[in-house]
Amino acid sequence: MIIPSQTIANIGKVISAEQGAQLIRGGKAQPVYSGMEVASGDTISTDRTGLIQIVFVDETKIAIGPNARMVLDVTLLRGNRKAKSFAVQALGGSFRFISGKSRKRAYSIRTPSATMAVRGTTFDMWIVSDQQSAMLVLQGTVRMCGQKGSCRSSGRQCSMYATSGRGTVGRPADQAQYEQALKSGFPFIQSQESLLPPLQVRVEGCAGEAAPVRRVKPNRSEPRAAAPQRQVSTETVNVSPSSSPSPSGSPSPTEQAEPEREEPEQEEPEREEPEHDEPEHDEPEPDEPDREGSEEGLSINVFD
Repeated sequence: MIIPSQTIANIGKVISAEQGAQLIRGGKAQPVYSGMEVASGDTISTDRTGLIQIVFVDETKIAIGPNARMVLDVTLLRGNRKAKSFAVQALGGSFRFISGKSRKRAYSIRTPSATMAVRGTTFDMWIVSDQQSAMLVLQGTVRMCGQKGSCRSSGRQCSMYATSGRGTVGRPADQAQYEQALKSGFPFIQSQESLLPPLQVRVEGCAGEAAPVRRVKPNRSEPRAAAPQRQVSTETVNVSPSSSPSPSGSPSPTEQAEPEREEPEQEEPEREEPEHDEPEHDEPEPDEPDREGSEEGLSINVFD
């Protein structure tokens, strides 16, 4: 049976397609071409030479790199300008995701080993295997959660997180792991020449010595005789603002033997503009403190 084209809800359009890409709709595969419209339920896949770039009706943009597979599940609001639900299943390969004008809570990105929530975001992701996924934040804030409930969020440009076989989320173990992951699974960081301007972003500082991959270690108090006004500098937020001198006979803040702990990253509360197409009431989402399985960085299996 031939389904009339007007019955298919078009959610976006392919703006660039290279050979080696196909779309599966209704169980039938067809080649992807520039100008082709995509619909909810479509499965898009590429081989080692394929590359697809899509702009959706809400101005979300996705680049699907080589050896990749993605399933789209998008429900539009009245007027077809924004998405009520924008769910993406990234099942393999490398991608770039740039969120559009839909509400932040509408977006849901899932991989076989992780879920990601966006906060007005641009990030690249690499599905290493069914047990491991990695993401690289480029703009905005992304929250990544593993299968065991471990979550990490970051708004720091070029920061990378990955899931482990234990279902936790962590950073690369060291600079070498970070650099090797970039080379193996993040092709759009290596070169953006294949991307059209709407999907090109600034990636300076995501490689080499400037890359922010070293873990933030808690400051350790050093024994000293003076410096009562010494101010401890950390990279975490919401450091205690107390600056008054200690009472006579009591230890100063830098001499107290309190256990060192890493402050959870704070996200700014979301401010949602009222949706005129369909009234919805957003409930604030409580931020979970970041949890890690260990204090050591995560080893990314870059050869799978």
